[in-house]
Amino acid sequence: MPILNNDTQVSVLVDGLDHPEGVAWGLDGYAYAGGEMGQIYRVDVDAGEFRQIAQIMPAGFIGGLALDGNNNIYACDAAYNKVRKITPGGLVTTYSEGAPGEPFNLPNYPAFDSQGNLYVSSSGGWYEDAGLIYKVKAGGETEVWERTSVTFPNGICLSP
Repeated sequence: MPILNNDTQVSVLVDGLDHPEGVAWGLDGYAYAGGEMGQIYRVDVDAGEFRQIAQIMPAGFIGGLALDGNNNIYACDAAYNKVRKITPGGLVTTYSEGAPGEPFNLPNYPAFDSQGNLYVSSSGGWYEDAGLIYKVKAGGETEVWERTSVTFPNGICLSP
C-alpha cells in the first residue's frame, strides 16, 4: 500500500542541513533539528531558511530532539551517550547520562509527558537485545522505565 498517492505534491522546506534525523516544533513557531556533527538548527519553514544556534563539541551526533514549555531543546547525543539540554540562547549542558549503573547506549529519541518527564529510547547496538526506555524526571533524575522493548527501540511518542 503506498503511503502517498501518485498525485501527492511533495516539497523541500529547507535545504542544506547536515543529516537532520529528528525534527521538532518549538512554541516560537520554528522547527528544530540536529546534525551529524552535533549541530542544533532553528528552521524558519515559511522563509525556507535555517540558522545553527548551537554545537555539541567535540562533534556529537544528534538523533531525536524534543522541546519543553520554555523552548529548551533536549537532544539525544548518540556520539557521547547523553541527553543534552540547549537553552534558547544556545547554552549546551548535559541533562542526563542515563540511570545509575545503567548509562544510555545510543540514546535515540526523546518525548515529554504532560508532567514534564522526558522518556528516552536508548537503542543499544545493532542486532543486540540491549535497548531500553528511560524516564528522566524534571531536573535530570533518571531511571529505566521499560525493559521489554529490547531490540533497537528508536522513535518514541506519548499519548496525552
